Amino acid sequence: MSSTGNTGFNMRPDAAPEAQAEPQPDAVPETLAPDDLVDVVEERGRLDIDAVLDRLDRELIGLVPVKTRIRQLAALLLVDRLRCRYGLASDRPTLHMCFTGAPGTGKTTVALRIAELLKSIGYLEKGHLVTVTRDELVGQYIGHTAPKTKEVLKRAIGGVLFIDEAYYLHRAENERDYGQEAIEILLQVMENQREDLVVILAGYKDRMDTFFQSNPGMSSRIAHHIDFPDYSIDELFAIGELMLTEQRYELSPEARTAFRHYLERRAEQPRFANARSVRNALERARLRQANRIVSSEQRHWGRADLMRIEPSDILESRVMTQEPDDAAPATVRQLRGG
Repeated sequence: MSSTGNTGFNMRPDAAPEAQAEPQPDAVPETLAPDDLVDVVEERGRLDIDAVLDRLDRELIGLVPVKTRIRQLAALLLVDRLRCRYGLASDRPTLHMCFTGAPGTGKTTVALRIAELLKSIGYLEKGHLVTVTRDELVGQYIGHTAPKTKEVLKRAIGGVLFIDEAYYLHRAENERDYGQEAIEILLQVMENQREDLVVILAGYKDRMDTFFQSNPGMSSRIAHHIDFPDYSIDELFAIGELMLTEQRYELSPEARTAFRHYLERRAEQPRFANARSVRNALERARLRQANRIVSSEQRHWGRADLMRIEPSDILESRVMTQEPDDAAPATVRQLRGG
């Protein structure tokens, strides 16, 4: 571990005498002779790199530029590890990152898989994810912020610290705000203990740009900026189907038409949160489906009935009922009986 130069900012918790470190993949890998050859594919499999990346592909629809960047980072760390085995010394890569994008675009999920990836490669000791916002870091009175920030950092050491809506740490309009104190502590730990911790800042791109302009020290410590684009309607629909499949539900053919139109309308409305809004919509559709079944005069229902979401379970949402009939596509008007 790197020395902090200030024992007050050493965030690594003291290990209990009887505690044993969790085994790591070749913490001291076998040294290779200059003329030795290494099987890169075998190394990828042995370190579970492909398993983590494949899981990311299964969990998240789209996001091709994001996934490409994560694969590049995995390749960099693998090659860096192999170079060390040949005695080719180089600086340890700095992996502090900034994720920009709207809510519900997969930032937290990607952060979780990055934590797993860094542990599997041996870059981080624990590979856990600690997710916080300003409230967990900044105090409300003098002397309160430093203990809160240090406690969060102590929990995150050995893993990834994900700070959502990080721009709220800095409130230039409030001279008595204590966010700057938290930023100063973060900066020291990000620099002096970067072998023990990866920090990911997240939020809307324009606000993060303003935050970095006001905090150039933080900007200089972020090595990787990754933008998470909004999902297309096709991607949102595929995300919805994936969520339903995981919960053992399915859309009827007519409900598929209704749900696609729902997404088109909802995406244009305020506070749309991509995959998060899709999940909320499907939760409410399940609620309506259950109410439809329980309140029906029909007494007997089968397994397929309990799995199937019907168009009425979508059309009764406020997003759809507020749409005038003459503004809806003909296919949706037919489902409404119009």
